[in-house]
Amino acid sequence: MLNNTVSSKVPSIYKPPSTIEKLVSNVKDKLDKNHGDLKIYLIVVIPILILLVYLVYKYNFTVRSSDVITNLNYKKTDTILEPIPQCYQVDIKQQYKLCDYYICSSFMTPCVGNQHYDYVSNDMITHAMQSGARYIQIPICEADISVQSLPVVATAVYGKPMITSLNTLEIKSVLKNIRNNAFKINGKANSYPLIVHLVLNTTNSFTLKVLSDNIQEILSDVLIEADKYKDFPIFLEKLCNLQGKIILFATPEYIGTKLEPYIVPTSKLFELYHFSELGELNMKHDDIFTNSYNQKLSSTSQEKSNQLFKKKYPTIDYILKNSNSIGKTILNDTNILNNLTCFNKVGMTVIKPQFPEDVISSNYETAESLFYGCQFVAMNFQINDTNIKDYLAIFTSTSFRLKPSSMRFSETEEPMSDMLSIYKNIIAKDDASSAFIQNDFLNLYSNSLIALESYKLLNTYITQIENSLKFNVGSNNNSTISKNKNIPKTPNTPNTPNKIGLNQCFIPRKSKISTSNNISIYLESASLPGHFITINGNGTNSSFTLNKLYSKTKDLYTQSFYIENPKIVDTDQNDKMISIRTVNDKPAPLYISFDNKQVKAISNSPQIDSQNNMTLVLHNIQFKYIIKIITLYNGSLKTMGGNIIGVLENNTNDGTAYYVIPKNPNNTMNFDMFKDQFVLQNKEKKTYITYDSNTFFLYDKAISPTQNSIFNIKLVNGYYTINNVNEQTLVFYNNNLIKFIEPDKLNTNENQFKIDISYDLD
Repeated sequence: MLNNTVSSKVPSIYKPPSTIEKLVSNVKDKLDKNHGDLKIYLIVVIPILILLVYLVYKYNFTVRSSDVITNLNYKKTDTILEPIPQCYQVDIKQQYKLCDYYICSSFMTPCVGNQHYDYVSNDMITHAMQSGARYIQIPICEADISVQSLPVVATAVYGKPMITSLNTLEIKSVLKNIRNNAFKINGKANSYPLIVHLVLNTTNSFTLKVLSDNIQEILSDVLIEADKYKDFPIFLEKLCNLQGKIILFATPEYIGTKLEPYIVPTSKLFELYHFSELGELNMKHDDIFTNSYNQKLSSTSQEKSNQLFKKKYPTIDYILKNSNSIGKTILNDTNILNNLTCFNKVGMTVIKPQFPEDVISSNYETAESLFYGCQFVAMNFQINDTNIKDYLAIFTSTSFRLKPSSMRFSETEEPMSDMLSIYKNIIAKDDASSAFIQNDFLNLYSNSLIALESYKLLNTYITQIENSLKFNVGSNNNSTISKNKNIPKTPNTPNTPNKIGLNQCFIPRKSKISTSNNISIYLESASLPGHFITINGNGTNSSFTLNKLYSKTKDLYTQSFYIENPKIVDTDQNDKMISIRTVNDKPAPLYISFDNKQVKAISNSPQIDSQNNMTLVLHNIQFKYIIKIITLYNGSLKTMGGNIIGVLENNTNDGTAYYVIPKNPNNTMNFDMFKDQFVLQNKEKKTYITYDSNTFFLYDKAISPTQNSIFNIKLVNGYYTINNVNEQTLVFYNNNLIKFIEPDKLNTNENQFKIDISYDLD
């Protein structure tokens, strides 16, 4: 009989486990099978995951931008900036030029944090302008690699197309933001002109065309008329004529593109330097001045230099007629003090805080830049440090701070007394850690040979041995020494000092690295040219070696040092005593120290033994430069028969060695053969090199130098040119001879030479 009864149990439909269920099941299995390993796994992995989630949140664009701007407490929202009067409202003598002002300036304005591998933000651009910046930089890149790539605002290493920022900004939004905030500060209308410097990291004609179209669409009615300033440098324009206008500068990639009609040219009377280059630019020596900082600040020296400047460059009309070349002429004029300061009387200079490849944003002490009259002292506005606060304090009442009269061009007499006062006002006080740094060291010992003797074990000197350093004795018993009362005599302490060898000599060079007002140095080996003392490691007992100069700023910190007062004071020591420490002071500065004849790094310590180890005795070694002059084709100059100087083909070893002697032999202090005039003397014969006034060939026979014996060397394209006092240039002539010719008769590169330098210790 058929059973029609229906079962009470209805079969369920199969449902596969979800991903979460699988994960839970796997975790349970792991707990059952290998409980200990999973526990360790969870202890290690879970905190890492939590940290990653936190970092993703912290460095989220919105959060990062908001946090950075919120923490910038230097902006004063209640400040009302002084207006610029209209031209008709002031006497013509007070209608000052654009170059007569310090201008509040922002570097790489969109950056929220670091120069690369960080975000860019419209809010940061707004914040900089609302904080008073009237010069801003906007980096432009290609959105992608296509031929029709659109322009975007993003960071990149200048000259390279690859975007390095974590995001990009649409160009129209940036231009609209600039337009909306250009002429109001703290909510109040303001007619200050705004200078926007476009840093073009592209040469794509389509990208630049789109950029020009966007500029025309959004900014055209407020842009300055660029054509007006193609021949007349805008830097000489009256500030009162620029009110209510946006002025566009750009890097040279705009030339020949659709962007050109909107860009004010900066090919005349415009310079751009990294802040570390300023000292080198202005530390020049000549017959009229010794350009120490004291003389630069001396009102007497200033007045003398000012009179020469006015005589050479008498009127604005003269400046305008010669504007194509006069900037370089002023910068290279050896008869005036403070060349860059003089240049900035008629031109303008941007000082930047970073090199293009630098990643970490940082600011610098601005006193030196202001002292040289640099108008655009650009700062990282996203860095909330003492330097930006001190800088903005200069612009509390105006974004255009008039420079003192001694830093401005005038066709009438102006008082010279205020350069000292403004320098004292703008320079920051040294902090406690800087109190012991000897900032005059480079002035005293630049281009000198120095030897560094251990105070712990006298008569041992830091010595170059291949690429290593060690404390060694000298070569023979010839020099004198002072007694060290703090160290008892031991069998290892020599009683008779030794003569210092070339491999124990070093040349102080100005470092590109500096902080606050302090001047750091490199120490180049005299026996291994081009190699510098370098710290290996960042902790106590790190060693020192000799390496070629690095190219990246972060690496240069390992080759840069401050000279400090000695850790030991010894009144019986006749020679100068110093200590040498690293520029990097995180977590603490390290000192070059004696350690059982090894050159080691130790941190500061009050213990007397450590203080002895960190103290060095400085010896200024008398020497003469010896050079061999070598052609581009590896032939060396040699005195031939008849005392005429010719060229040995394919021979760089057997050329004649010449002493390089200052034109004024009584003024050898800090003599620099690449800046100062000199005479050449045959090392063996002791005769002097002169050129014949009729044939212009060189002869090696003069008993004493004459006017035709005076030369100077210039660096050109990585090689050297040799000129006489009439600015004629030495060339490699036919028949293996050399002679002077007029520069305009130069055909190729026959006036370029290589210089092999060595030293003769007196």
